[in-house]
Amino acid sequence: MTTRQKDYLQATKTALGANTWDELAEMAGVAPRALKTYRMPEGSGDYRTMPRPMQKVFEMLLAEHKKNKVK
Repeated sequence: MTTRQKDYLQATKTALGANTWDELAEMAGVAPRALKTYRMPEGSGDYRTMPRPMQKVFEMLLAEHKKNKVK
């Protein structure tokens, strides 16, 4: 991921139209607490790198959203 993880997640939340972080977590099937650790500043002790399978989930959600928008 070339974009900072925090920025990527913010852009994903906006693109998918999620009103809250909890809503985005539900869309992705991840615990809200886990999503919060992915959004932390990289220097934070609570920061966690998002696992590749989780990145794939967001990529799939974005692709599906884009596909549905085109219809």
